[in-house]
Amino acid sequence: MAENPNPDVFQDAQEQVDAIAQLTQLVIQQTNTVNALLAALGNAQVGAPVAASASTFALTPGKVGAEAVIDYSTKHGSSVYKEYKAALPTVWDLKGKGLVVFIQEFLTRAQDAGWTQGTMQVTKFNNADGTPIDLITEYGKIDVDTLKAQCDVFLLPGGANFQTRATQNNKLMAECLLSSVTASAKQALIADRGQYTFDGTIYAPVLFKHMMKIATLDNKATSKWLRDQIKQMPAVMLEVKGNIDDFFNTFDKWHTQLISRGEDLDDALDCLWDGLKAAPCEKFSKWIQDKYDLHIEDDPTWGPITVEELTKRVKAKYNLMVTNKEYGSASKEQAEIIALRAQNDALKGDLKLSVAPKGNSKGDKKDKKGGEKGGKEKKTKNTKAKGDKQRQKQEESWKKTPPKDGEPTTKTVGDHTFSWCVHHMAWVWHKSKNCDLGKKRAAEQNHVSYAAAVNSAPIETGTSSNFRALMSTLAQAALDEE
Repeated sequence: MAENPNPDVFQDAQEQVDAIAQLTQLVIQQTNTVNALLAALGNAQVGAPVAASASTFALTPGKVGAEAVIDYSTKHGSSVYKEYKAALPTVWDLKGKGLVVFIQEFLTRAQDAGWTQGTMQVTKFNNADGTPIDLITEYGKIDVDTLKAQCDVFLLPGGANFQTRATQNNKLMAECLLSSVTASAKQALIADRGQYTFDGTIYAPVLFKHMMKIATLDNKATSKWLRDQIKQMPAVMLEVKGNIDDFFNTFDKWHTQLISRGEDLDDALDCLWDGLKAAPCEKFSKWIQDKYDLHIEDDPTWGPITVEELTKRVKAKYNLMVTNKEYGSASKEQAEIIALRAQNDALKGDLKLSVAPKGNSKGDKKDKKGGEKGGKEKKTKNTKAKGDKQRQKQEESWKKTPPKDGEPTTKTVGDHTFSWCVHHMAWVWHKSKNCDLGKKRAAEQNHVSYAAAVNSAPIETGTSSNFRALMSTLAQAALDEE
């Protein structure tokens, strides 16, 4: 006979069935809730899997949600902070030479980081006249007080945009600027921190304005100086030894500073043409002259030309010629002129000796008084102490060493800045274009008898080392005369 089932077992089984039923009902309710939410959002139908949310298109992370505060607690926010506060590719020394490159790189960073767009931007302001300006390219059109007042809106407690994305943009911009300068430049900025720091907060736009002031000396005298420099582009071409990239960099540096002040030069394009025509490459100069003729004649094949378009076309031609090894340092005629000048200097010394007046030499007077045979004179050239002579020789050694191709033609020694003079062939305090010796030589070339003597002498254009040695010796003689 079978045993009666234990009533406790039936009770436990019934409880388990009830629990499963309750869990099933709960799952059904949760599923219905999820499906209802998905249907309301339009992202799914009942029973369909959850669809991925649509992505927001942007060219850079900084432009995603440019109006929203960056959440630095997230991985995305942390990466944005590290990327946009970092130093620019080229570290700047706050000098005019690197200004154009700095502005171009900083403008790119500002655009990528979202500092230039939307209501949270920190680069566009109104000047005292109410005219909108772009601080990065028109920093000379707004004064510091007007700029600071508009920055207070997002940097002072109580400001309309305080503790918003604009406040964060200011912080990123300030760190980027300070990390993009050399150590010495950063020390100078720290010393001037009172010019752009207010209530313990760095006003990044004011800091940028201050950096531009250091680099450009923002005043009317500077504007006039910039105009004068642009008008000397032929001299610039000679100083950069025909390097077209360096030529345009110099022009851009001055022209950009002039435009940033809300000014310009009406004949800037003509100044550029004049400088290009002075390029020391015969083939390139001929091409420039041909294009200039088309420009003057308004030839439709060349078209209307602007500074920017001329720069683009000339650089393309220059790069092509360099690639094809067609861009030379000087034409045959120019090389012969340089060699002719060396011959002129050598003959100049011979002619001086040949026309010296009779009966007026110290040697003759000494012979009459029973001096040494041969008319030897007492040496009086240098009566300095031996220590001074040694120091003089050391100074003369580096002063006579010319810069190598591609090296700067100016350098600082001690507290003085020296320039390489092609006339003295030595490091001196003046520039070649201001050299009195060069002007004197140009005048002497008109002397008929002197020119005849020069033309009778052979020109050796293939002895570069001899040419340098000759010019160095003559340079020392010229320095002794001074």
